[in-house]
Amino acid sequence: MSVGASDWSIWTFCYALGRLPYDFLSGSPINSNRGMVEVPMIVSLLKSARGDLVLVDTGFREGASMTGRRFENFVRSDELLRRFGFDPAAIATLVLTHMHFDHAGNLPGFPNARIYLQRLEYQGWKEALARYGAGAATKDHWVYSSLNLDDFAALERAMAEGRVELLDGDAEPAPGVRCHLARDTHTFGSQWLEVATARGAFVLAGDCCYTFQNLERMWPPGYLQGDTWKMLRAFEDMKRVAGADLARLVPGHDIELFARYPSGTRDGVRFIEAHLAAGHASLLGGTGGNGRPPARPAGNDPHRSKR
Repeated sequence: MSVGASDWSIWTFCYALGRLPYDFLSGSPINSNRGMVEVPMIVSLLKSARGDLVLVDTGFREGASMTGRRFENFVRSDELLRRFGFDPAAIATLVLTHMHFDHAGNLPGFPNARIYLQRLEYQGWKEALARYGAGAATKDHWVYSSLNLDDFAALERAMAEGRVELLDGDAEPAPGVRCHLARDTHTFGSQWLEVATARGAFVLAGDCCYTFQNLERMWPPGYLQGDTWKMLRAFEDMKRVAGADLARLVPGHDIELFARYPSGTRDGVRFIEAHLAAGHASLLGGTGGNGRPPARPAGNDPHRSKR
């Protein structure tokens, strides 16, 4: 089935909130010396017309950041899904965009999921562990600044259980959900997703793109573990899918998400409803039709960023 033949609902949830310098996310020097910005840590849930669920990333299991500062409003992703009426044990398809701690740190929360990860991502970290040694795996070491060894061990346990599929480039783990390899960009084998909807294909960028500004300015972020020139080419690929106005882009860590999409809060969890497929019940209330999301509820405060 082609990507354009499906219609998926797309929800993105903020499972924790951090603070980082502007240029960490949106690039230096254009955003240097601008202070700090709120940074949502996100996971996304996709639902097909027939009810299939795909989870994109798992977040982390604990609330500590790479800098030692605790994240605010932390809710573990399996508990978060329960709050919205989804059973974590029913998640059969899990796509990991990459192995950083804030994206792949809660694998035990989804014990029945088949996990899709790029082979280059797995092999790259295996080689890094062999070269630099587990004894150096602290947040003071740049190589491990965003990797938790426990998460990698959990992945390998899932591999031993036969639940991991290592991808060799672009692949479609579900009809209308396509993974795109962005080799040596944010990490060794990061991937972003192209998700079919009635409004056109959406981009779920993972950390191949942190913010809308990355693509608007074609400016790489200040923190990555790959090649900035290859990241620029990935930006071009994502822009071709998301549209010139980026109206179908979900970047990895931009607080502006809550201003650009219909958004709300439930049980302390902020979320966006990027797209609601026809016939699906809205998490904001109401039912979608013709692929159009419901209007933002009256009184909703999207907390626009000051950028």
